[in-house]
Amino acid sequence: MGISVEDIKTLRAKTSAGMGLCKEALKKTDGDMKKAIEYINSRSDVINRLHNLTGAKIGHCKLAFEETEKDFEKAVVLIKERGWDEPIEQESIGEGIIDAYVHGRDKKLVSLVEISCKTDFVAKNEDFRSFVHEIALQVAALKPLYISKEDISDEKHEEIKTLFMKEIEAEGKSTEMAQKIMEGKLQKYYQENCLLEQKWFKDESKSIQNLLDEAIGKLGEPLEIRRFLIWEFGK
Repeated sequence: MGISVEDIKTLRAKTSAGMGLCKEALKKTDGDMKKAIEYINSRSDVINRLHNLTGAKIGHCKLAFEETEKDFEKAVVLIKERGWDEPIEQESIGEGIIDAYVHGRDKKLVSLVEISCKTDFVAKNEDFRSFVHEIALQVAALKPLYISKEDISDEKHEEIKTLFMKEIEAEGKSTEMAQKIMEGKLQKYYQENCLLEQKWFKDESKSIQNLLDEAIGKLGEPLEIRRFLIWEFGK
């Protein structure tokens, strides 16, 4: 069955999981929202997601999750009702590192990636540094244009859709079929050009969003891929 963007957004609101993991969960469970939530909770650390979303202490997050019978949405509400949530400073970048990867023996391509975290402790963690380097490798290998599809400007989005519509109209498809083809073309464009949507070049069963979600769960604090650069000799 088809998974709509609205379904993905709804599941993300219910779990605070990444878009990639939400999409994967809905596909694996044939769109069953309850089973999709269970799938996400089995794959991603729900307590850390509660902590990252509300700023509440880990102990309070565990207590809220248990008291609401492991219902993420209700746990968020309970945390706020009890005043356990703490403002999360959005303006501050916090900590993080920049990593570079120079490709091949001819050294004619380099990628740079900046990823932020919350604390110096994580910034110095080898797992975090390995994750950042993995993203640098991905950028060099698949050369994305954007971090996420949300980074595509409205103007560029319309330009892409207009181009795809011309291709579809040339095929003489029905209106209903044209809409499905358009969604497929857009999804393919995102997977090819948006870093978080791309398949991990080492294991295509995972997206980069999946890797990011796993790293957040493992390291226990928010991580953000802030920017990247690809520099090729002579270009």
